[in-house]
Amino acid sequence: GIISSVTSFGFFVQLDNTIEGLVHISTLKDQNYNYDSNYHCLRGMQTNKIYALGDKVVIEVVKVDIKQGNIDFSLVE
Repeated sequence: GIISSVTSFGFFVQLDNTIEGLVHISTLKDQNYNYDSNYHCLRGMQTNKIYALGDKVVIEVVKVDIKQGNIDFSLVE
């Protein structure tokens, strides 16, 4: 999918079929990330790795809540 939005709590990924879900910042286990509001990205504190709008990522579905309309993703490294 493609990162379609970045927030202080994670980023949203839109799939080819237009379904969108959240990768929560707490699921990013390789390092701690901070939200950079100037560049609309999450920036790794140790390596400066960035997740930004338009980046392609590989995800897996973790949870679907049909009643709430929420989908949770996690990154596949």
